[in-house]
Amino acid sequence: METARRNPPHGLPERADELFGLPEMLSHLAELVRAAPRWFEHYVELEAKAAKINIWANSLVPGLFQTEEYARAVIRAAQPMMSDEAFEAGAAMRLQRQSILDLPNPPLIWGVLHEAVVKQPVGNVEITRAQLKRLVELARMPHVNLQILTSTAAELAGCTGPFTMFEIPEQPQVAFAEGRRVGRLIDQKDELSEVSLAYDRLRAAALSPEASIGMIVGAMGQIWIDRT
Repeated sequence: METARRNPPHGLPERADELFGLPEMLSHLAELVRAAPRWFEHYVELEAKAAKINIWANSLVPGLFQTEEYARAVIRAAQPMMSDEAFEAGAAMRLQRQSILDLPNPPLIWGVLHEAVVKQPVGNVEITRAQLKRLVELARMPHVNLQILTSTAAELAGCTGPFTMFEIPEQPQVAFAEGRRVGRLIDQKDELSEVSLAYDRLRAAALSPEASIGMIVGAMGQIWIDRT
């Protein structure tokens, strides 16, 4: 905890502030650690250890599900000035993370994707169609469940931004709320309860896994990009 490699347990910073007579100093430092730039490094560590991963995505296909060409298109669009070396390293890391899908005992993964995710063209028609085909393949894996939240399901909690929840054996549940090139660890009980409830509502309002596959297949024939 002192080196910021581990986040403090729930309530510890507040108790330490009280014990040492500090004016919320350690509580403030704990918040800085949770929002530090190394958040993605921590995210990948948790992803590799998780027994269950719950994902909510409302704009793009999550990195764990991306094809190589889709990933490269997304990374380049987000950071057009990135050096070629950094770009290749980022793409390779994203694809390497997907090795957990093929483990002998893979994590249970439940993804709820907004309808916009499967209807948003990325790169070109071929890249987008291949990505949707990959989603169908994933949805048919025994340890992966995908559901689509249609645009008619309005004003649901959690729609303001993507987040991921991790369940790791013998460790408290944690979550990450994601923004543009930044993420925030959520490990406090009250906020975790809110995120968990939001995910339950999203999952309950989404199409069934089978109906979701049907929507993805239908979207494959509706892709168009007008660049004239």
